[in-house]
Amino acid sequence: MQAKSRALQDFGATFLGPALHAYADAIEAESAGHLPVCLAREGWCFHRLLGRLKREGLIEIEHDPVYLRVSRTLLFRAMLGSSTIMPIALGNDFKGSVLDLMRKRFGLQLHEIFSVLPLELLQFQCELPQDNDKVSEWLAAHLPALTALVAPTRNALVAYLARSGLTDSRMKPLMLDLGYSGTIQKILTHVTKRDTAGLYFIATKPGDAPVGDYHANLKGIFHEGVGWRSGCVMLDRSLLFESLLTAPQGQMVDIRQKHNGEFEFFYGREAATQRHFQDLKMVFDGAIDHVIDCRRHGVSYSATDVQNLYEVFATRPNCIPKDVWHLFSVDDDITGNGLINPLKMFAI
Repeated sequence: MQAKSRALQDFGATFLGPALHAYADAIEAESAGHLPVCLAREGWCFHRLLGRLKREGLIEIEHDPVYLRVSRTLLFRAMLGSSTIMPIALGNDFKGSVLDLMRKRFGLQLHEIFSVLPLELLQFQCELPQDNDKVSEWLAAHLPALTALVAPTRNALVAYLARSGLTDSRMKPLMLDLGYSGTIQKILTHVTKRDTAGLYFIATKPGDAPVGDYHANLKGIFHEGVGWRSGCVMLDRSLLFESLLTAPQGQMVDIRQKHNGEFEFFYGREAATQRHFQDLKMVFDGAIDHVIDCRRHGVSYSATDVQNLYEVFATRPNCIPKDVWHLFSVDDDITGNGLINPLKMFAI
């Protein structure tokens, strides 16, 4: 057992450690006047990293970071019917029936779907983003009912964001996530009605993005302006990072505010990382320990260093040890693909 623990921690140090170290440097450089907001599943590890660095006195950030339990599914659900957000929700890849779309992208339960939408509509097949105009037309007559259905989610989300500090005018939210197009940041910009900044591993469309009357500014640390399947290994094989950078509970799909003002969170199905989270925590421990050691001894990694290291792990067979194979599983329900094993997908 001790040998396995050591292997997990060593893998964390070599695979995740350099990227987290470079990311922490970038966060520190951008932190003045900002509230660091660690987003979604990936944010759990980022929040843990920043908290540890701050306790050790190894990072200077003006405001304590917050961990925000959100997901694209939750936000699409909460904003169902919004004229600003629906084009974003229907602009991402998806293939399946309207029933599958409502269930997997918007997080609606079956009884909710059947209470609002007719069976004939639910059987229609669609492929997004090609059919987004068709789907918008199909749903148009039902949007008032859908909007009313998700009102409890939307109201709870607004209260949760305010409680988390995202509406505090004294500091601008700095969204922290893997990337890539900043969908979560853009929706939060719309919901909070304020400008936001985003700092990502990869930003496929960096710079200023208007969201209604407000603006979301996106910046990538390791890559900017790259496209899918354009030869950028760190993007094309980013599922390796996504598998590991996850939270104990997995993906959040709904939120409710209870009578006492506290919040209740609801999560989707578990991937392998949730079933073996004690092992993943050892990977995180190894990665964060590596960042601590680097900061104490003045070791740094350039963006190119991180890119080259990732390319080795992502393209060469057997570079990822067997002790961590069971952790590589990603919930890709939002595109209709279900659970994915990137090691098998990339034949490594």
